[in-house]
Amino acid sequence: MSKDRFVAFFDAIMAIIMTIVVLEFVIPSGTNWSDLGVLAYQVFAYAISFFWLGGMWINIHNLWHDVDIIDGGVLWTNIAMLFFSSMIPFFVVYVGRNINETIPQLLYGMDVLFITVCNEISVELLARHHDCVKTQIKSFRISVFIDLTIKIIGIIIGVTLFPMAIMISVIAAMIFLMVWRGIKK
Repeated sequence: MSKDRFVAFFDAIMAIIMTIVVLEFVIPSGTNWSDLGVLAYQVFAYAISFFWLGGMWINIHNLWHDVDIIDGGVLWTNIAMLFFSSMIPFFVVYVGRNINETIPQLLYGMDVLFITVCNEISVELLARHHDCVKTQIKSFRISVFIDLTIKIIGIIIGVTLFPMAIMISVIAAMIFLMVWRGIKK
Protein backbone atom coordinates (compact mmCIF):
# COMPACT_ATOMS: atom_id res chain seq x y z
CA MET A 1 0.00 0.00 0.00
CA SER A 2 1.16 3.52 -0.67
CA LYS A 3 2.06 5.28 2.54
CA ASP A 4 0.21 8.48 1.62
CA ARG A 5 -3.26 7.11 2.24
CA PHE A 6 -2.29 5.65 5.60
CA VAL A 7 -0.40 8.78 6.65
CA ALA A 8 -3.52 10.87 5.97
CA PHE A 9 -5.57 8.45 8.08
CA PHE A 10 -2.93 8.40 10.84
CA ASP A 11 -2.72 12.20 10.89
CA ALA A 12 -6.50 12.59 11.12
CA ILE A 13 -6.82 10.12 13.99
CA MET A 14 -3.89 11.67 15.89
CA ALA A 15 -5.37 15.16 15.48
CA ILE A 16 -8.66 13.98 16.95
CA ILE A 17 -6.93 12.15 19.81
CA MET A 18 -4.75 15.13 20.66
CA THR A 19 -7.68 17.54 20.92
CA ILE A 20 -10.61 15.49 22.21
CA VAL A 21 -9.46 15.61 25.84
CA VAL A 22 -10.34 19.28 26.09
CA LEU A 23 -13.99 18.38 25.55
CA GLU A 24 -13.93 16.40 28.81
CA PHE A 25 -12.89 19.40 30.90
CA VAL A 26 -15.74 20.75 33.03
CA ILE A 27 -15.93 24.52 32.71
CA PRO A 28 -15.83 26.02 36.22
CA SER A 29 -18.94 27.93 37.26
CA GLY A 30 -16.91 30.64 38.99
CA THR A 31 -14.64 33.24 37.45
CA ASN A 32 -11.87 33.38 40.03
CA TRP A 33 -8.41 31.89 39.58
CA SER A 34 -9.18 29.46 42.37
CA ASP A 35 -12.14 28.15 40.37
CA LEU A 36 -9.72 27.13 37.63
CA GLY A 37 -7.56 25.29 40.16
CA VAL A 38 -9.78 22.22 39.95
CA LEU A 39 -8.60 21.76 36.37
CA ALA A 40 -4.88 22.17 37.10
CA TYR A 41 -4.01 18.47 37.18
CA GLN A 42 -6.14 17.71 34.14
CA VAL A 43 -4.45 20.49 32.16
CA PHE A 44 -1.07 19.19 33.39
CA ALA A 45 -1.89 15.63 32.23
CA TYR A 46 -3.25 16.98 28.95
CA ALA A 47 -0.14 19.07 28.27
CA ILE A 48 2.16 16.12 28.91
CA SER A 49 0.12 13.86 26.65
CA PHE A 50 -0.35 16.45 23.92
CA PHE A 51 3.34 17.23 23.63
CA TRP A 52 4.34 13.56 24.01
CA LEU A 53 1.96 12.51 21.21
CA GLY A 54 3.08 15.52 19.15
CA GLY A 55 6.72 14.52 19.56
CA MET A 56 5.89 10.97 18.55
CA TRP A 57 4.01 12.28 15.50
CA ILE A 58 6.99 14.44 14.48
CA ASN A 59 9.42 11.51 14.88
CA ILE A 60 7.18 9.19 12.86
CA HIS A 61 6.92 11.70 10.03
CA ASN A 62 10.66 12.32 10.02
CA LEU A 63 11.36 8.59 9.94
CA TRP A 64 8.74 7.86 7.28
CA HIS A 65 9.75 10.75 5.04
CA ASP A 66 11.45 8.61 2.36
CA VAL A 67 9.30 5.49 2.81
CA ASP A 68 7.13 4.80 -0.24
CA ILE A 69 5.29 1.56 0.42
CA ILE A 70 4.13 -0.01 3.67
CA ASP A 71 3.13 -3.62 4.22
CA GLY A 72 0.43 -5.28 6.28
CA GLY A 73 2.64 -5.72 9.34
CA VAL A 74 3.39 -2.00 9.48
CA LEU A 75 -0.27 -1.16 8.91
CA TRP A 76 -1.53 -3.43 11.70
CA THR A 77 1.18 -2.34 14.11
CA ASN A 78 0.24 1.28 13.52
CA ILE A 79 -3.46 0.47 13.89
CA ALA A 80 -2.58 -1.04 17.30
CA MET A 81 -0.58 2.10 18.10
CA LEU A 82 -3.59 4.25 17.18
CA PHE A 83 -5.81 2.06 19.36
CA PHE A 84 -3.61 2.61 22.40
CA SER A 85 -3.25 6.29 21.47
CA SER A 86 -7.04 6.60 21.33
CA MET A 87 -7.14 5.56 25.00
CA ILE A 88 -5.00 8.57 25.99
CA PRO A 89 -7.98 10.97 26.32
CA PHE A 90 -9.66 8.63 28.81
CA PHE A 91 -6.49 8.12 30.82
CA VAL A 92 -5.64 11.84 30.81
CA VAL A 93 -8.98 12.72 32.37
CA TYR A 94 -8.81 9.74 34.76
CA VAL A 95 -5.28 10.51 35.94
CA GLY A 96 -5.96 14.26 35.94
CA ARG A 97 -8.82 13.74 38.39
CA ASN A 98 -6.78 11.27 40.48
CA ILE A 99 -3.23 12.56 40.10
CA ASN A 100 -1.84 10.96 43.25
CA GLU A 101 -3.52 7.59 42.84
CA THR A 102 -1.60 4.51 41.73
CA ILE A 103 -4.16 2.78 39.48
CA PRO A 104 -4.90 5.76 37.19
CA GLN A 105 -1.17 6.54 36.93
CA LEU A 106 -0.35 2.89 36.22
CA LEU A 107 -3.00 2.62 33.50
CA TYR A 108 -1.73 5.84 31.92
CA GLY A 109 1.87 4.61 32.10
CA MET A 110 1.04 1.21 30.64
CA ASP A 111 -0.83 2.82 27.76
CA VAL A 112 2.15 5.06 27.00
CA LEU A 113 4.39 1.98 27.18
CA PHE A 114 2.17 0.05 24.73
CA ILE A 115 2.24 2.99 22.29
CA THR A 116 6.03 3.12 22.54
CA VAL A 117 6.36 -0.63 21.92
CA CYS A 118 4.02 -0.47 18.91
CA ASN A 119 6.09 2.37 17.49
CA GLU A 120 9.29 0.36 18.01
CA ILE A 121 7.82 -2.70 16.28
CA SER A 122 6.63 -0.54 13.39
CA VAL A 123 10.10 0.93 12.90
CA GLU A 124 11.70 -2.53 13.02
CA LEU A 125 9.26 -3.72 10.34
CA LEU A 126 9.95 -0.66 8.20
CA ALA A 127 13.71 -1.21 8.50
CA ARG A 128 13.37 -4.65 6.86
CA HIS A 129 12.47 -3.15 3.49
CA HIS A 130 13.61 0.46 3.53
CA ASP A 131 17.25 1.52 3.47
CA CYS A 132 16.27 5.02 4.61
CA VAL A 133 15.05 3.49 7.90
CA LYS A 134 17.88 0.93 8.14
CA THR A 135 20.43 3.74 8.28
CA GLN A 136 18.73 5.12 11.40
CA ILE A 137 17.84 1.86 13.14
CA LYS A 138 20.89 1.57 15.43
CA SER A 139 20.39 5.05 16.84
CA PHE A 140 16.65 4.44 17.08
CA ARG A 141 17.13 1.20 19.02
CA ILE A 142 19.41 2.94 21.53
CA SER A 143 16.94 5.76 22.03
CA VAL A 144 14.01 3.34 22.43
CA PHE A 145 15.96 1.29 24.98
CA ILE A 146 16.65 4.41 27.05
CA ASP A 147 13.08 5.66 26.54
CA LEU A 148 11.56 2.37 27.72
CA THR A 149 14.00 2.15 30.63
CA ILE A 150 12.98 5.62 31.86
CA LYS A 151 9.29 4.74 31.60
CA ILE A 152 9.66 1.32 33.28
CA ILE A 153 11.64 2.85 36.16
CA GLY A 154 8.91 5.47 36.46
CA ILE A 155 6.24 2.78 36.61
CA ILE A 156 8.14 0.82 39.25
CA ILE A 157 8.63 3.93 41.40
CA GLY A 158 5.02 4.96 40.76
CA VAL A 159 3.58 1.64 41.85
CA THR A 160 5.79 1.27 44.93
CA LEU A 161 6.47 4.79 46.25
CA PHE A 162 5.20 7.84 44.41
CA PRO A 163 2.40 7.52 41.81
CA MET A 164 3.27 10.76 39.99
CA ALA A 165 6.67 9.26 39.12
CA ILE A 166 4.89 7.66 36.17
CA MET A 167 3.91 10.98 34.58
CA ILE A 168 7.27 12.44 35.51
CA SER A 169 8.96 9.56 33.69
CA VAL A 170 6.92 10.34 30.56
CA ILE A 171 8.14 13.95 30.76
CA ALA A 172 11.73 12.78 31.31
CA ALA A 173 11.54 10.36 28.37
CA MET A 174 10.04 13.07 26.17
CA ILE A 175 12.84 15.50 27.03
CA PHE A 176 15.45 12.79 26.48
CA LEU A 177 14.03 11.99 23.04
CA MET A 178 13.84 15.65 22.05
CA VAL A 179 17.51 16.10 22.95
CA TRP A 180 18.66 12.73 21.53
CA ARG A 181 16.90 13.08 18.21
CA GLY A 182 17.77 16.75 18.02
CA ILE A 183 21.47 15.87 18.43
CA LYS A 184 21.30 13.13 15.79
CA LYS A 185 19.91 15.47 13.12
